[in-house]
Amino acid sequence: MRRTCLPLLLAVALTPLGGCTDPATPQAASEAAPTETAAPPIAVLWLGQQAAIDLWGNGQASVTVTAAVLSPPAAGRENLVVTVDIRLLKAGKPVTAGPENFIFRDTAQATHPAQVSAQVAAPQLTSTAFTTAGQASHGRVYFDVPTGTANGGHVQLVTGKLVHAMWQIGKQRPTG
Repeated sequence: MRRTCLPLLLAVALTPLGGCTDPATPQAASEAAPTETAAPPIAVLWLGQQAAIDLWGNGQASVTVTAAVLSPPAAGRENLVVTVDIRLLKAGKPVTAGPENFIFRDTAQATHPAQVSAQVAAPQLTSTAFTTAGQASHGRVYFDVPTGTANGGHVQLVTGKLVHAMWQIGKQRPTG
C-alpha cells in the first residue's frame, strides 16, 4: 500500500513540513460514523519551532516552546522546565492563554499539567487575556515527571482535550 504525504504549513514563516498518513483501509472506513470528519494530523515540532494557531473569531497566534531543562526535585522525580512564547498575530474574539493550556505527555503516556513556581522556573508564564494584535507573553512552566520519562515525551498545547500543537523533548532543530 502507498502512503499519502500532505504538506503542512506551520509557523509564521510558513515552513513546509511533511505530514504523512497511512492509506485508508476498508475496516477503518466502516468503523467511522458517516457524519464524522477526521481531524488533520498534528505535526510533532522540534523545540524552538514556532506553531501558528488559529483562534476563535479568525484570530491567530504563534506559540513556541524552547529551552527544555531537567532538574531533579526529589528522588524518583524530575522537573522538566520549558520556556514558552505566545504572540497574538491577528486579533479575533478575546482569548486567555497561559500555563493552563500546556500539558506534558511522558514516554509512559501519562499526562502532567504545567505548573509555575518562581523557585523552579522564573520568570513564570502567566495567564494573559489576548485582545490586540502584537500582544505577547513570555515565561517558563515546569512539569513534575517521573525520572527517565521526559526525553521522547511531548509538551502539548491544549484547549480542554483538543491538542493544537506538540513539541517533542529531545527532538532538536535539524542542522545544515
